[in-house]
Amino acid sequence: MEVAVSPESIEKLLKGITIPPRPALLLALDAELKSDDPDLKVISTLITRDVGVAAAMLRTLNSPLFGLNRKVGNIPQAVQLLGLRNVRNIVTGLVLRKAVGGGANLERFWDSAEKVASINAYICSLLPNVPRDECYTFGLFRDCGIPVLMQRFPDYRETLRIAAGDPRPMTEVEDERHGTSHVTVGHVIARVWGLSDLICSAILRHHEADSFARTDDGHPMAHTLVAINILAEHLNDTAQRMREDMHWARVGEKVLDHLGFSESDYADLREHLESA
Repeated sequence: MEVAVSPESIEKLLKGITIPPRPALLLALDAELKSDDPDLKVISTLITRDVGVAAAMLRTLNSPLFGLNRKVGNIPQAVQLLGLRNVRNIVTGLVLRKAVGGGANLERFWDSAEKVASINAYICSLLPNVPRDECYTFGLFRDCGIPVLMQRFPDYRETLRIAAGDPRPMTEVEDERHGTSHVTVGHVIARVWGLSDLICSAILRHHEADSFARTDDGHPMAHTLVAINILAEHLNDTAQRMREDMHWARVGEKVLDHLGFSESDYADLREHLESA
């Protein structure tokens, strides 16, 4: 089920905020995917021509966190192994960093997004019937509105600082100071770039308190993606970056319960990430 963004929110986005257009590689991929008989060789060639995307794709797929059972040696093999939809999702995530940008000041932001996305994918590999490619892409896109707002509003870093110490949801602080939020911006980017309703719905909800526990609206799998991402962010912060996570104390038990993980499963996850 598609989640709508209000006309008022869209109107706010039109006031000085530039939504990055869909990159040429995605346009070419989509044109081939919409053909009557998509050619795997053509798709592989399109990806291989972008050396940076091709290298990043192989590095991502061969990461122990992505959880594939075999090594991928080249792009044609990746396309054959993953299937067209999965390839499209992963390529979309990989071109995001270059398209949205933000310069050297946001290198740490993008590195963290990629790490959380990989942890998302690994968690998905442990769950039945959860799309790993969409978990990965959601991990990359969930906060992509932040660098866009940072470029639009000179005082947005101050907004992040205020939000970090405010008990309200981050989106309320953003709306109060800027009239929109990174969730709304990210949702629009995902729509413009042709991502699935599942990912778009999860982006729109990922800062809602206990959204993963709701079953009354939206795409049911979106709530699971949000729960997976909360766990991935927690593990990245505490097991990788050695930072305290106050949010986990409030929602951790509910997240694990939603995903069907025991405390033993949680401990195994931490051990795996600490050794990865």
